Amino acid sequence: MKTLLLGALALTAIVSLPGVTLAATYAYVNTAGEVMTTEAPTASNALMTAPNIGVHSGVMIVDTADDSAVVGDSVSGV
Repeated sequence: MKTLLLGALALTAIVSLPGVTLAATYAYVNTAGEVMTTEAPTASNALMTAPNIGVHSGVMIVDTADDSAVVGDSVSGV
């Protein structure tokens, strides 16, 4: 009985695993000209869900310390 229960729990864990998405951090420029970050599984999702993203802004994946140095900076001309 224990083997059947453990097998069922293992199967449930394996089946539910693809539902878990790994998010990455993306930087973008908001409407005030500040570089902000958002977390999303893809760049497309980051573009869709970034709060107050600037009209001409894109997203950049932040994966190193050098990339994260731009967060908080201001961008003129926004």
